[in-house]
Formats: sequence, structure tokens, C-alpha cells
Amino acid sequence: MTMNTSFVDIEIFIIAYNRESLIKATLESLLKQTRAPIRICVVDNGSTDNTANVVRSFANQGVELVSRRSNDPCKCFLEVQSMALGPWTMVFHDDDLLHPQYLHDVSHAIAKTPNTSIAVSSMVISSVPEAIGWARTNGKNYRILNRVEFAKLLYSGFRMPFCSVVYRTDILKELDLIEKIKTYGKIFDRPFVLDAALLGNIVVMNGKYVNYRVHSGQDSTNYATGPFVSEVFALHRYYKNILGEQVYSSYGRTFLRKNYSNLLREYYRRNESGDRIGTLAVFLKLSVDAGATSERAIRLGSIYNSISSGLRKIEKLFKAVTTVNK
Repeated sequence: MTMNTSFVDIEIFIIAYNRESLIKATLESLLKQTRAPIRICVVDNGSTDNTANVVRSFANQGVELVSRRSNDPCKCFLEVQSMALGPWTMVFHDDDLLHPQYLHDVSHAIAKTPNTSIAVSSMVISSVPEAIGWARTNGKNYRILNRVEFAKLLYSGFRMPFCSVVYRTDILKELDLIEKIKTYGKIFDRPFVLDAALLGNIVVMNGKYVNYRVHSGQDSTNYATGPFVSEVFALHRYYKNILGEQVYSSYGRTFLRKNYSNLLREYYRRNESGDRIGTLAVFLKLSVDAGATSERAIRLGSIYNSISSGLRKIEKLFKAVTTVNK
């Protein structure tokens, strides 16, 4: 028997909690893959609604259901780590949708890339999730990055959905979720994935293969559960340790360029949500004390931010004058 070296085998786990109205479409998107996963397993994390019954309705299509009695996402994820048996593993969200070409395209890219540790994609964000029409993708359109290059991409604003990550299973099993949750709370995903990237290449699919579905039940929009200021500072410190602050390095320049604007955005977001923590000067002083930035990074970042803002105003004015002259 000859092995197919053009693709790798991927199994998919879904950690589900009270998603009876959303998980049906999620499972349908996984079952419509042009290259099927070797396994789809839903771990119901103590749902109190009809989620389990919705999942059971897919049993004749090979979808497995594992039921847990209590809602404990950390323990549930640890169980998934132990249950993963295939060479490559995805942990997909219970409320998102996957492009029908993703497993085909990503498994081919992984097979063609030596020493891959993880593969990821970008996403679209939809507030009308059932009405999406998938854009055409080019499976050959991907990048191969090392960990520092990948950190630079993420810090620059690349929209990587956590559920798009395909892990080499032996690496996934060694990752310490508990430590990441303690440090970063619900924004643990970037450090978690970047830790996985320590052991090999990262395949970045350039297409938007995940539909991130916006809905009222999302914890990501509930700021009462985080991320808290200490967690935000810890995340910036993590990137700072990887990228550095050297102006002669493209990685350091990325940190210096984005750090101030990212912190500024976080400060105003917190003020708008009612989580006031003093003046901007106080917030930036706390950031420096926490190691999330430095006085030098703030100084250079504020200069860059002012120049960028001025250029945008000039560009807007130029477009307005051009429109009037037409």
C-alpha cells in the first residue's frame, strides 16, 4: 500500500457549550469539506440546552459525541489533547463555519512544507452567518514563516481565528494550556499558538477560510470576563520579548510601530466600556512598569502615530479636492 504524500490526515474536535442554534451549521460546514477529516468529535462541555441532541442527529454521518457533566473549558481542552490520535489536529469553534476547501488546501500545503509545526488561515467576520457565500480560494497561495516572522504578522494585525489552527498532534499534546490561561486569560490563544510554533515552520494560508460568526452569546464581547489589564500587558510583553525593540530590525520596527497604537486602542476601548483606569499617561506608565512597552517605544510610537494620522488627513483632503474638481 502506497501512502498519499500530497496530503496529510486531519482530525477535528469541537468543544461545545449551549450552541443548539449554531452547531448544526458548524457541523454541516465540516461535513462539506472537499477533503474529509479522518474524524469529527464533539465534546459537549455540560450543555444545558439541546446541543447534544443536535450533535446526535449527525451520528449516521460519522460525527462522534463525548458528553461531560460540567462546564469546564480548560479540563475539556485537556481531554481533547489526550484524545487526539491522528497526525494532525484541529480544535474548531462550536459557532463558526469552515470554508469547504480548507482541509484540502491546508493539508496539501502541510504535506509540501518540511518540518511544519502548525498551519493557520485568516477569516471573515459575519453578523448574518447563514447568508455567507464563500469566496474562491487559491490553495497554492500560502506563506511559510518562522516563529518570529509569524509573531510579526500577528502583531501587525493579521486576523487569525484560533479555530483555524492545524497542530501537529505531538506538539499539541505538549502545550501547557493551564499556564497560558493563568497568564493571559481569554486572550491566551496567540501565546498558545506561538508556543506551538517553536518547533517548526508555520504555514499561513492567505485565504479567508473561517467565517467568524458574530452573535449575542459570545464571551469575547463580554468584558466582565476579561481580558483584564494585567492580561493585556502580559500579551504585549510576550510579543516584545519575541520581536524586540531594535530599530535596525524589521521585527523591532514592527513592535515599535504597533505597540503604541495597540495600547492606545486598548485604553480607549476600556474607557468606552466603562472600565476606566485613569488618564492615558497613567495607563502608559502602568504599561511600562508591567514590561508591556518602554518609554522609548512610547516616544517613537507616538511620533509614528502622529505622522500616520497627518498623512491620512492629507490623503483624505486630496481625495475630496480631486472629487470636487471632477
